[in-house]
Amino acid sequence: MLALAAGCALASSPRARAQAAGAADQSAIDHEMKDMDTNGDGKLSPDEHAAGARRMFDAMDANKDGKVTVAEMEGAHQRVTGKKATKGEMPAADKIKAVDTDGDGVLTAEEHRAASKSMFERMDTNHDGFVTREELAVGHAKLMPKTPR
Repeated sequence: MLALAAGCALASSPRARAQAAGAADQSAIDHEMKDMDTNGDGKLSPDEHAAGARRMFDAMDANKDGKVTVAEMEGAHQRVTGKKATKGEMPAADKIKAVDTDGDGVLTAEEHRAASKSMFERMDTNHDGFVTREELAVGHAKLMPKTPR
């Protein structure tokens, strides 16, 4: 009980909340790497990333109409990321808006594919044609920033 009380007290401090958020982010990155790195070499090729993005889109497209709505994205969050959404994460509506090229408020498979390809290219900071776990973590932090809620 004492450990639980101490844990609750620590969790209420800003530093502890930041550490917990960082751990949750790392858990999502670990989940994404495990899901996408199909050959287990510790880095993502463009093909692995594209295939993982297709699986992600398919997991979000609940009614299989080739489009992902805000509700579908929110409903699939835990399946796709391996964790529950947390306060401060970029909302699904903002994620869609960032890549919704026709402005209709939904994400098509083509919009998702194009955004995924662009994201891969931007995350590959050393331009070696692969994205490492570290590049993935930094890329997600830059490209999908936390937002206050």
